[in-house]
Amino acid sequence: MRTLLISILIMLTCFTSNAQQYNTAVGIKGDWSNLNVGLGVLSVKHFFNSPNAIDASIGFGRRYGWLNVMYERNQPFIGETDWYFGVGADFGIWNTNYDGRYESTERSGTWIGINSNLGIEYTFQDFPINLALELGANLRIAPDVKLGILAGFALRYAFR
Repeated sequence: MRTLLISILIMLTCFTSNAQQYNTAVGIKGDWSNLNVGLGVLSVKHFFNSPNAIDASIGFGRRYGWLNVMYERNQPFIGETDWYFGVGADFGIWNTNYDGRYESTERSGTWIGINSNLGIEYTFQDFPINLALELGANLRIAPDVKLGILAGFALRYAFR
């Protein structure tokens, strides 16, 4: 049964049309992660050819700042709904002693990670709004190795 499901997904990926709903979308993304990163970020998704896109997110807060860049491949699903999958990397800085209250030997640092995602998005035809929901895995590779989950919801303005 698992082999049949994988075969159907591969066939759908290979034999569906690759018409995109928009060229570039700019907006906000709410992320949640168990690796202490997330919350609200600025999100830009741009198609450089029909099924292939770059999704970049930048976020900052009182203790964190990070950049996440993903390569994503979109496929039509139903109507104005597309599904996508992607891989990418993230880079961030952190500072736990921004106000001098903590007695910690490790007060600031950087991290580097590898990310993946699987998502679904809907673009309204009557007005240029794009909604996306995604789930993925994060592998933090420096300064120490950690594995985490990332879930996100995006609301973006779509430029056609």
